Amino acid sequence: MSVPEHLWRFPTQKTIESLAKRFNLPNTPDMQDWEWEVADSDRIDEFISAYESGELNKDEKFTLMETIIQSFEELEIPLLREPRWKKVLNLLEDNIELHIYSIWYWSDLEFDNKDEQYRVSPFIRPILMKYKDKFT
Repeated sequence: MSVPEHLWRFPTQKTIESLAKRFNLPNTPDMQDWEWEVADSDRIDEFISAYESGELNKDEKFTLMETIIQSFEELEIPLLREPRWKKVLNLLEDNIELHIYSIWYWSDLEFDNKDEQYRVSPFIRPILMKYKDKFT
């Protein structure tokens, strides 16, 4: 099941430029899916700190959360042993209106087999299931 069209949300160029400058990240015309390309599991603390700082607008928070989720997707340790992951799940739920697209997308409902879904999907799906009726 794909994300319902009425929930679609994507990073804006202005937001990408702002975050690239803030974090000294590359931003070149050939980058597709910038928010995922710049993900870096070594910078998770920095990304979360900026997200929680109160200094970002909604578009920046949305885009940065995509980068944070992708950073956890690339993290080499089990997510169950990662306390920062629990914090991110709480941020997603606490900001459900802002991140429903991300929650729906990363839930990856099209695949039940763990080998075919994102690593983060089993953790994000319960949030989607809790709020799904509100957004369908």
